[in-house]
Amino acid sequence: MVARTTTSLWDRFAAFDPGLMRLTSATRAVLGTAATLAVLTALRAPETALVVGGFTAMTTSLAISDLHPRNQLITLGLGVPLSLASLSAGAALTPYPTAAGLVFLVVIHLAVRARRFGPRGLGLGIFAFMAFLLSQFTQARADRLPQLGASVLVAFAAVTAVWYCVGPITASEALRRLRHTFDVRLHDVLRDTAAMVATGQDIDTRSRSLQDRLDTLHASVLLIEDFLDERAADEETEALLPHLSRVEVAAQRLTVLAVRAMRTPAARNDPAERTARQRLAQRIRTLRHQPIVGTACAAERCAQGYEGGPANRPTGSALVLDCFPAVDEFAEALRVLGPRDRPAGRRTPPRKHASPTFGTLPHRDRDTDTESLKRGATRQAFQVTAASALAIAGGHLLSPHLWYWAVAAAWVVFIKNESTGEVLLQSLRRLAGTVLGVVFGYGLAALVGADGPVLLVLLLLCMFGMFYTPSHAYWAVTFFITGTLGMLLALMDTFSAHVLLLRVQETALGVSCGVLAAVLVLPTTVRRASDEELVGFLRVLDRLLRTVAAGSTNTVAPTSWVRAAHDLDQALESFRKACLPLTHPLTPQRRRRHHVRHLLELLEAGAYHARSLAATAERLPAGHVPECATGLTAAAERAHETVTHLIRVAGHGPGAASHTARPTAVRALSRLSEEQRVSRNWPSPEHRLLLHIDRLDTTLTALVRALDPLASDPDRTTVVPSERVDIPLPHGPAQAAAVSCVVLSDRCEPA
Repeated sequence: MVARTTTSLWDRFAAFDPGLMRLTSATRAVLGTAATLAVLTALRAPETALVVGGFTAMTTSLAISDLHPRNQLITLGLGVPLSLASLSAGAALTPYPTAAGLVFLVVIHLAVRARRFGPRGLGLGIFAFMAFLLSQFTQARADRLPQLGASVLVAFAAVTAVWYCVGPITASEALRRLRHTFDVRLHDVLRDTAAMVATGQDIDTRSRSLQDRLDTLHASVLLIEDFLDERAADEETEALLPHLSRVEVAAQRLTVLAVRAMRTPAARNDPAERTARQRLAQRIRTLRHQPIVGTACAAERCAQGYEGGPANRPTGSALVLDCFPAVDEFAEALRVLGPRDRPAGRRTPPRKHASPTFGTLPHRDRDTDTESLKRGATRQAFQVTAASALAIAGGHLLSPHLWYWAVAAAWVVFIKNESTGEVLLQSLRRLAGTVLGVVFGYGLAALVGADGPVLLVLLLLCMFGMFYTPSHAYWAVTFFITGTLGMLLALMDTFSAHVLLLRVQETALGVSCGVLAAVLVLPTTVRRASDEELVGFLRVLDRLLRTVAAGSTNTVAPTSWVRAAHDLDQALESFRKACLPLTHPLTPQRRRRHHVRHLLELLEAGAYHARSLAATAERLPAGHVPECATGLTAAAERAHETVTHLIRVAGHGPGAASHTARPTAVRALSRLSEEQRVSRNWPSPEHRLLLHIDRLDTTLTALVRALDPLASDPDRTTVVPSERVDIPLPHGPAQAAAVSCVVLSDRCEPA
């Protein structure tokens, strides 16, 4: 009983913290700081050296965001000389405030420009900025440099010892933890799906909960994909990505079919219907608790068992019966993903053998993305430099000794933010967290008094909360940062209500300077940023469709489809982040917020069908050319033309949408569950490709109307729910040609 409870609690931690990365980072920060302070105290270092060492140890966990342990060690090693150089420059210029301020602005500019090199550039920039800021905070002098440099070296040595001697984490262990997170979130999806099927009540509420579960499952897949991109590729890890995608798609398809079945106005008092639902719920629960049981047969033979005879065939509504083959497909995907089973069927080739055109970004597209990243880093470097200059000038007016708080606030609000709206949102979060943290820190320090050990423990606890809190809850991160500062001031006997009030004033000044610089210096509006990310998403989708067109004639490995689908997921996440100021509940522009949510719903539905295309193509036998290749190519080309039109519309900044009637925005799961039903005959993978291309084309049609409502397209029609019909899927060349004609005409006619 105790073991089961412990396992359940550990699973909850894994679901909340993917790969336990935040827990690991918080533990390392606390232990590294504690070890640094212990060593420096044993060496009888002065108070200034203690502050420098402890602050440096905390900065290491803040600056290192690499997923792979090897990359973390490289960033940590590069941070040592950079921190020493920045600290030395700051200490040498401390007697000359004007020169120190000017050099600080140069350091800030170079640190922000380093973000063009990705996470490592961002981390090294943080090392340089924090070390110079630390020299100004402690009023370090050149004669104390040997002592302060020794404190920095002790901090890095203590952190390295904690990271790689106390519970070291290897690449295999990190990947195992991420896989465990995926398993826990997958079980949560199955549990909620089974509960919805068993009860058949509160469909809207449960579907919203299921959508959140699917979102967290997809986030764990993206994290695993990012980790695999960082580590050295081998055959085993290269084979993991396609099968993870297949399991995710199978789980989402099962959820979509279950929601569609539960929304059917079937007679709930019908005994056959209740029996079918209970049987379906039981099979889903079995998969959740025993994911390998009952999957020895292939999915096709399991499906034939349902169709084979009256004894094996469940009775109930057609939509409920549609869920049983989806359960078998999900079970087969789980069996292939099992840790002790080798992938069956197509073996995934190493990445170096993937198509140079579609397996990775083409050289021209990679160069375009690199140039865009460089332009963004350069633009933001000037913005942050201007904001810091204003913060230095205004901060000195508020307090000649604590002006660096304003500079830190102006610096932070630009991290991982591009548009003016994102900077404004981050500024509000920073200010709110600071105000709440001041109240918390003052109350806690007044309650504890001058008890040094208790204050030190509370400081470490606040530091743990700072690193363990999710980054999207930035106000809470700032809350713990301010609490940590309050405990530090109490330990240094400089704590007072006036100092905490000054902290709020300096923070308000810093975020105001940041917002002002974002508005006046090379501004990027939310509309422009979201349009650029939307164009980027559509371009990646265009590459995927061209990959489909080439892959249907067997010139491109389906592995490339999986890679292209992963790029599409990353582009969707970038668009969602760019639109965050518009989708926030406090956004005053209600109509615009509703329109952006509608666009996100359509893009999420399109991304699901793109992932399904990639996962289905991975199941095709090696060397096999689909019999519906011609129709698939033609459908992909038509969708490609639609994407080209959308890129042209989005690139010119659509403005007509705001004057149209407000669309009905629903979650992606609801939209997918409202799509037309197909025949319950078990479709082959190649016919599933046609089906997803058709639905992707329909989604793109809706996206055209959302972005360019004044455009007329008489050749396109959409199928409303009242006009849904069953489409019998083909079983031969003649039937495949017929469905190809249906796909190309985008009309669903009864067979």
